[in-house]
Amino acid sequence: MNTTAKLTQRSLSRILMKSSSLSFAVNIGGIGLALLMQILLARQLGAVSYGYYSFVTTVVTFLVFPAKLGFDTAIVRFVSSYRAHERWNEVKGLLQRANQITLALSLAITAVSMIVVLLISDSMNRELLFTYMAGLLGIPVMALALLRQSSLQALKQMLHAQLPEKIIRPVLFLALLLGYNRIAGSPAGAGEAMLIFLAAIAVSYVIGAVVLKRKMPPQVQAAEKAYNTREWMNVSLSLMFVSGMYLVLGQLNILMLGWMDGTTEAGIYSAAVRIATLVSFGLTAINMTAAPFISESYARKDDRQLQQVLSISNLAGFLFAGVIYAAFLLLNDPILGLFGEEFKEGSLALLILSTSQLVSAFSGQTGTLMTMTGQQQMLGKILLISAILNVLLNLVMIPAYGMVGAAVTNLICTIVWKTAMVVVIRKKLKISIGMFAWLSARRKRGDRT
Repeated sequence: MNTTAKLTQRSLSRILMKSSSLSFAVNIGGIGLALLMQILLARQLGAVSYGYYSFVTTVVTFLVFPAKLGFDTAIVRFVSSYRAHERWNEVKGLLQRANQITLALSLAITAVSMIVVLLISDSMNRELLFTYMAGLLGIPVMALALLRQSSLQALKQMLHAQLPEKIIRPVLFLALLLGYNRIAGSPAGAGEAMLIFLAAIAVSYVIGAVVLKRKMPPQVQAAEKAYNTREWMNVSLSLMFVSGMYLVLGQLNILMLGWMDGTTEAGIYSAAVRIATLVSFGLTAINMTAAPFISESYARKDDRQLQQVLSISNLAGFLFAGVIYAAFLLLNDPILGLFGEEFKEGSLALLILSTSQLVSAFSGQTGTLMTMTGQQQMLGKILLISAILNVLLNLVMIPAYGMVGAAVTNLICTIVWKTAMVVVIRKKLKISIGMFAWLSARRKRGDRT
C-alpha cells in the first residue's frame, strides 16, 4: 500500500513538473516579451503618453471581467469535473453557451463604454480620447480569448492554452509597432500603439480558436450538446464577483493613483506592478497545470492526491518566488531604469509590491483551491472585505505618500486576505496550503524521529 502511494505520488510529481515546466517555459518567454514590449513602449511614448496607455489598459481590463461573466474560471472547474465523469455532452454545451453569453455581453459593454467616453470627451485631450476608443474595441476579443484559453487549460493542453497570448500576441505587437514606426517615419503615439495592440489581439485570438478546434477531444465533437445554463450562470456569477474582487485588489491602486495623483504617476506605478508580478509568476504558471488536477481530485474525493498536488506546486512556486525577490532587492533600481530614468521614482514602490507578491507565493494557491472546490462564496466575502479596506487605505495613503502609499496599501490587503483564506481552507476543507503545509509536514517528521 505504501509502495503504491509512493508510486502514485512520484507519477503525479512527474506529470505536474512536466506540464508545469512547459507552462513555466512559455511564461518565461511571455514575460520576457511582455517586459520588452513595455520597455519599448515606455521609452517610445515617455512617461505622460505611457501613463495614458497604461491607464486605459487598466480601464479596459476592468470592463473585460463583467463581459466574461466568470465563465473563464467556471470552464476550468466544470470541464475538469465533467471529464472525470465522461460527461462530454455537457462539456460541449458549456463551451458553446459560455461563448454566446460572453459575446453578447462584451458587445453591449463596448457600446455603452464608448457612449460614456464620448459624453465626457470634453475633459480629455485628443491623444487620450483616441487611446480610449481604440482600447474599448478590444473588449469582445479579449473576453473570448480568455474563454478559449480556459477551455484548453481544462483539457490539459497547457502549452496551446498559453502560446497565443503569451508568445504570439507580444511578438506580433512588437513587429507591428516597429513596422508602423518605419512606415510612418515617426514613433507611434498612445492611440496608435493601442490600435496596434488591438490588431495583435485579434490575430492571436484567431490562431487560438483554430488550435482549440483541432485539440477538442473526439468525444466532445461527437457528443450532442446538453445545457445546464441555470447552474452554470449561478456559479459563473459567483465567480465573476470573485474575479472582480481580484481585479480591484490588483488594479484599483493604479486607477485611484491616476485619479488622485495623475496618469504620469499611475504609469510609473503600473510599470512597478508589472515587474513585481514576476515574483509570484512561478506559482501562477504552475496554477495553469494544477487547477484541473485540483478540480478532478476534489470531484473524485481523492484527498490524498489533492494534498499532493498542492504541496508539490506550492513548494516549487515559493522557491522560485524567493529567488526573484532576492534579485529585486539588489537590482530594483536598474530594472526600473530600463523603462526610462523617470521610472526610477517607483523603486521603493517596487520593493513593497515585490514583498506583497512574496507573501502571496508563501500562502500558496488559496484562491484557486477555493474556486475549484466550490468555496467561491466564502472567497468572495473575504475579497470584498479586503477590497473595501483597499479603497479606504488608498484614500488616506495616496494623498499623503503617492505611489508608495498605494504599494503599502497593496501589501496590507494581501496579508489580510491571504491569511483569512489560509484559515478558512484549514477549517472548512481540512487542508494545509502553501508553505504552511510544508512546515507542518517537517514538524510532524521531526516529532516522529
